[in-house]
Amino acid sequence: MARPPILDRLDEGQSLLLDGGTGSELQRRGVDVLVGANDGLEAWSATANIEFADVVQQVHQDYLRVGADIITSNNFWTAPTRLERCGLGGEWRRYARAAAENALTARDNLNPAAYVAGGIAAATLQGPPESSPVSDTRQMGREACYREWSEHARLLVEAGVDLIQAEYVGFIEDCVTAVDACSEAGATVFLGVRHIRPDGTMQYGERLEDLVEALEERAVGAILLMCSNPEAISAGLPWLRRAFSGPVGAYPNLGYNPTGPILNLPMLSNQKASTGPDILQNAEYYPSRVAEFALNWKRMGTQIIGGCCASGPEHISAMRPVVKGNGAT
Repeated sequence: MARPPILDRLDEGQSLLLDGGTGSELQRRGVDVLVGANDGLEAWSATANIEFADVVQQVHQDYLRVGADIITSNNFWTAPTRLERCGLGGEWRRYARAAAENALTARDNLNPAAYVAGGIAAATLQGPPESSPVSDTRQMGREACYREWSEHARLLVEAGVDLIQAEYVGFIEDCVTAVDACSEAGATVFLGVRHIRPDGTMQYGERLEDLVEALEERAVGAILLMCSNPEAISAGLPWLRRAFSGPVGAYPNLGYNPTGPILNLPMLSNQKASTGPDILQNAEYYPSRVAEFALNWKRMGTQIIGGCCASGPEHISAMRPVVKGNGAT
């Protein structure tokens, strides 16, 4: 089925509903997403693309059933840097291609009009904040970092995805590397910026205005704030909206402690304190409340809205009338 270019729809002022979390949803459904992990995520849910392909497709289909216009392939950590951590670096192409095929199969079977975003995450080699983290670009060297993004993006475009979603990027320098490298594949590139702070700045204190300036004249189709708690996204969006003339988006982390069964981390990835070993800690972000955030974001001019970690089909379903309708919850 011929789908109009996604940027055409955004240029027309349409709002698009993004899917919710995939890795957290797989874990909620009983999939082992911690293969080879001791006290970290290692390759997280990447191995599920082959070992639990049926469940991966079910997750994609459930998001499509509740109205998602865009589903994200489970390529979050199918790059060699991440799969090497569980001894599968040499097979990264097989796992990456399987992720794309799972998403494309789910889309084609259920809603051929929907878009498949190839969701590639940054290598994320940084340690904890006290370790004085530096960018992936500096740790790997720009050539190696660029090549990892570029090869991953080309593989997914060749498999048939509609766009590349370069996500979970924390440093401005890495954002530039990701956009430059992924653009080589010839598809639209969305950029997902992680862990926005409560004051609206980026994870390491850099300003969103400076990010936009660094990306000037580069081929970034949209910039989305992601994997941050909803309040932080609400703080960051006005800064991003003022600086960036293109489409902006939001997909929050609602409270996910994926390594809970192994190590109860003192902080969740949504920057709220962890008080127990439960995997999903999203009780305060129930679906109707998340829809209220979505309404506020839409009023700010946000055109792409969905969910990240710990969000499920129930959250996307609740956001649908806000994102796709006239704004009423």
